[in-house]
Amino acid sequence: MLKKVSRLDYFTLQVFTGLIELKNGSAVADKMQTTQSKISRSLTCLREVLEDELFVRQQYGFEPNQVALKIYPMVQTILEQYDKIVATTIDKGAEPYQLSVATYEQWSLMAMNCVHETCHCIEGGVSINIQPWTDNVDQRLCQGKIDCSISTEPINHPMVNNYKLGDIIYFFIVAKTGHPILTSNQPLIELFNYPLALVNTNLHEQQSHPIEVYARAKKLDIKIALKSPSLRMLVDHVSHNDDIALLSSAMSMVYFEERSDVDYIDISQLWRETSGIECESYYLHCHKSIKPQLANCLKTVLREKLTQMQSHYEAVASGHKLPSSKSTEHVSKHCCSHEVGNGSSTSCTTKPHCPNDTSDDPAPRCCDN
Repeated sequence: MLKKVSRLDYFTLQVFTGLIELKNGSAVADKMQTTQSKISRSLTCLREVLEDELFVRQQYGFEPNQVALKIYPMVQTILEQYDKIVATTIDKGAEPYQLSVATYEQWSLMAMNCVHETCHCIEGGVSINIQPWTDNVDQRLCQGKIDCSISTEPINHPMVNNYKLGDIIYFFIVAKTGHPILTSNQPLIELFNYPLALVNTNLHEQQSHPIEVYARAKKLDIKIALKSPSLRMLVDHVSHNDDIALLSSAMSMVYFEERSDVDYIDISQLWRETSGIECESYYLHCHKSIKPQLANCLKTVLREKLTQMQSHYEAVASGHKLPSSKSTEHVSKHCCSHEVGNGSSTSCTTKPHCPNDTSDDPAPRCCDN
């Protein structure tokens, strides 16, 4: 038996922990930058040496059995000791934690670029790799090929944790300066007289925008000129024609509030009072393999960012405009210490939440949009 145990080298033990955490051979191969055939050989070696199947193949990948779960913490300890040996003999600082995030354009610009400067819960800091939003983000996240994503709907998968960041409560019509819709007394009715530019933020490419669902229910004619996940593209598009952009969340303000060629009106109250129009929320999705303290830190930083953008818009709407949108860029330097027992941020202010919210998340609603 001891002679067989000598076959369990560092690489093979890494494969074991990878399969426990990611439950997918392809994802483990990608993470370890190796081939699937090497992963398969390592799994075969583990089974032969330990004389146990260890993993059962399921629809979404590998499910560890009781033996695998029992020895998992022991293998983790062995790998940690290996790492300490290497760290002792190589004189260098801790490497940054590599975090891959797929998110909407407005989130990558307004929030993610500050996380590595504010999160001190990981030794060596955090290096963020922002990836573009695509319709297969949920699949890549479930497979462990990316670490986190942000969207407007939960992802129901055993390997993903969902954290509600807050409700989307502000809605805007954006059009070129001087457009008749900007002075309309009935903007939610008259917007159907013009082609619309809509944000495509759903996980499923063919899923309809809430205004499309509303139009079908009311048997209203609706003309869609453009759909895009890029807010910059939508605003640029309506700046030189009679089309109208329908944008949601105070997070979108940075794309139009300082421009002279477009203007906007706030239709939030009309939107919420109009029966049949869906209200959405933002969610942070984290693969279960990322460190829990990092997930908590991300959740806190993003909720703070939402609160700051909410406050910025309220200041603008009340006539006390801030010097620039950059004034909302400050984030607490101690984000990791803001968590309380229920996982919510102590700096958040409870706001009225979306009337359609059915979440059982006990955390206060950090409104946010």
